[in-house]
Amino acid sequence: MDHELLIQALNAAQNGKNFAFATVVETTKKGTPRKTGAKMIVLEDGTSYGSIGGGRNEKAAQQECLKAIKSAKPALVDYQYFGREGQSVCGGQMKVFIEPATRPRHFVICGAGHIALPLSVIAKMLSFKVTIIDNRRAFANKDRFPHVDKIIVGNHAQKLSKIPIDKNTLIMIVTQGNEYDFDCLKASIGSEAGYLGVISSKPKRVKFFNRLRKMNIPEKYLKRVHIPAGIDIGAQTPEEIAVSIAADLIAEMNRGLIGTEKFKEIIKHDSKP
Repeated sequence: MDHELLIQALNAAQNGKNFAFATVVETTKKGTPRKTGAKMIVLEDGTSYGSIGGGRNEKAAQQECLKAIKSAKPALVDYQYFGREGQSVCGGQMKVFIEPATRPRHFVICGAGHIALPLSVIAKMLSFKVTIIDNRRAFANKDRFPHVDKIIVGNHAQKLSKIPIDKNTLIMIVTQGNEYDFDCLKASIGSEAGYLGVISSKPKRVKFFNRLRKMNIPEKYLKRVHIPAGIDIGAQTPEEIAVSIAADLIAEMNRGLIGTEKFKEIIKHDSKP
């Protein structure tokens, strides 16, 4: 591999930027501008280094890299050079492997209580970077959360507002009190967080949304809040509730993959009298 590409990848990783590699993994013997092993790196802002052959197919591969960065999913794409409509005319074909390198998702849990503990364990199993925020030092400490990446002690909402939040940030609000929950929601509802969840009952949801509407918070922000957070699996214990919330997180991240045929077949089978 070209050392320049390794340097660019290292710089991107050190600066917290996502990127993707496009690597030619298979070609015909003739008719392709580059052969197996040619590589290109594309940063999340569209900047690219290296080349897999130039032209429209390289541009298409750049777009595939950007898609892979957003989805965090690899892809294998075919490019033709037979001169048909929309194709180059070199006379061959090649396969390109698109491999995203995205920084770990940052899971911020507001609250360090009985649900936060098992939820943080599951989050680490999912390879998230985990931050705990709580105003109680007796709960927010390394003895209780030895596995998390960062513990912040202080006012939940104030500390949350100082954390950089982007689409790679997932927020779960599960404090010890409704007012703390509301303050955290108010502090984060206008952010770009990839997931924003609140532990809640239906009456609490109605109360919170009414208060936010009186504050002129746009409906588009209310619609993206998972409240009550979690998937209905009949959860009762803190551990079961944590599983429910984690499942909701995964469903949100994999929204485009939900609805596979294997589960549709199960539904059809189970619906028979």
